[in-house]
Amino acid sequence: MSSASPAPLDRAFARLRERDRVPGMVPMTLVRVLGRYLHRQGLAPEQVLGPVLASRLAQSSEDHFDRWPAEDYCQLLQAAAEQLSDPLLGLHLGQGIRPAHLGALGYVLLACENLGAALARIQRYHRLVNDINPIDPHVVGDQLELRWGAAHGRTGALYDESGITGIVQIGRELCGERLPVMALDFINPPPRDTRPYDRYFGCKVRFGQSVTRLVLPLASLAAPLRQTDPTLLRLMERQVDAALAQLPEDGDLAEMTRRVIARMAPQGMPELPHVAHELRLSPRVFYRRLAAQGLNFRDLRESVLRQLAEMHLRDDRLTLAEVGALLGYSEQSAFSRAFRRWAGVSPQHWRRDQAGGSRPISATACH
Repeated sequence: MSSASPAPLDRAFARLRERDRVPGMVPMTLVRVLGRYLHRQGLAPEQVLGPVLASRLAQSSEDHFDRWPAEDYCQLLQAAAEQLSDPLLGLHLGQGIRPAHLGALGYVLLACENLGAALARIQRYHRLVNDINPIDPHVVGDQLELRWGAAHGRTGALYDESGITGIVQIGRELCGERLPVMALDFINPPPRDTRPYDRYFGCKVRFGQSVTRLVLPLASLAAPLRQTDPTLLRLMERQVDAALAQLPEDGDLAEMTRRVIARMAPQGMPELPHVAHELRLSPRVFYRRLAAQGLNFRDLRESVLRQLAEMHLRDDRLTLAEVGALLGYSEQSAFSRAFRRWAGVSPQHWRRDQAGGSRPISATACH
């Protein structure tokens, strides 16, 4: 007996799974946008996000510079598409993205003089939104081509389609009119029906191309924006510049590693396989990517643990044993030996030296 052919919906979702595991981070605000979209569709966000993440989004303040692993976000998109039975989720989700969802960066875009200035800011600050595959702009004749390759991994149809749709939607919001799209190519496989894409973008959308490419007429860059405000622009750019300056120059793997180590330390000494698992990487791939950036896991761990140790030692409400436990040391003596190796003095000596001008620091400051 021959096996049954895959159902049409199964085939539609198969294209969404054709992607790589990706490094980097995305703004937590994108996860919030997804959660709100799920709620509008009548699906409880925790069914996709999980109870812990859904609770975190519901209870925490909306920090637009807070970030989330890009790989985890891609998996959430996949789960949401399947729960909603919507293989076009990327196209639908992107249409709900507004400048306000980007916080200070959104206000920067709103305050720009024209569309070209806003697109220049999107390119300048792209790492705050997408630090995986950066925008590669090209002027070709009377057209502007915005290109995204796959040098750092194929992020997949859901991520790409929601992102490009979001850029076009934001452009329409900024100008108060339909943004003319001359051509649009996606690197990902085609859906069964491309007509919804053609209708939204107003052009023939192609799939399975060598790069993802959005083409706009150069003349459209002069389109004035509705809320131009030079004073607000300067003020908001200071905030966005400060956030950008906090990102490491060599990508986010080191930052992500440090954050995972800091989060895992109170549960026990973080080891490479455990951290790799949290980053959704195999230990071998994790080791290789660190080495490619000239990084060493043990050195990163020592740096994080020393930073955490000094932070906790400034809080004189904590005993040395408690400080050691917060770093993953089961014995105070082991913590004391490690700290002496880092600082050249015992933790008691270091704490005495710091006494006087220091004040307690919240234990969440490094997380």
